[in-house]
Amino acid sequence: MRPVTGTVAAVLLVLGGVGYADWVLQLFLPVQAGMMTSFISELGAGGQPHHALFRVADLAGGALLVAGAAAAWLHTRRWLTTWCLLVLLGLCIIIEASLPLNGTFTFGAILPRPGTRLWWDRVSEPHGLVSFVETVTFLVLFACGTAALRQASVPANWRRLVAAVGLAAVLCGIADAALTAALLVGGHAIVLGLVQRIGVMLTAAWLAIAPTWLLLTQRPSRVPG
Repeated sequence: MRPVTGTVAAVLLVLGGVGYADWVLQLFLPVQAGMMTSFISELGAGGQPHHALFRVADLAGGALLVAGAAAAWLHTRRWLTTWCLLVLLGLCIIIEASLPLNGTFTFGAILPRPGTRLWWDRVSEPHGLVSFVETVTFLVLFACGTAALRQASVPANWRRLVAAVGLAAVLCGIADAALTAALLVGGHAIVLGLVQRIGVMLTAAWLAIAPTWLLLTQRPSRVPG
């Protein structure tokens, strides 16, 4: 029973990680969002071609991460904090994909007018808050996951590679936040979309690899710990 649970958990987590980078469908579908300058969330906004597809893909990816993390805990009975953070991340993705996004976003639409506080309205709206929680959750997950990989019998070379991918994802997330902040206060961020997409790809890679390594190197135990 346990080996099957471990295999199922690994498959779910890999698929969830891949699903996190569903923006790559943009490369093959006609959308009204530029790779360099648009937010990834714009792909699921009302009025965008195939917006339902991107929303469903996000929902599926989040659900797979939640299910995979739950199955991973049942298999390992270790690293509870790591699996709980994965569940929280998956829930954030599901909530974010479920929030209404009417119309498409453009830089002109989100730039604040002089004398207004539109920037605060944007960062305090539900979508912005959930996105912030999602980013912080991954940051803490990366730290906990790195510590868990040290406790597991993961080869040092692989551990360093996974840590490098996760760290690069965190740095992209920080750059993304800085560029978004600059944009919202009236600046220009012509590479924001590109930075965000690179960061999401790195995050997806980490999500597909790191938790799976914990499962592959963990021997099932009947004793919770």
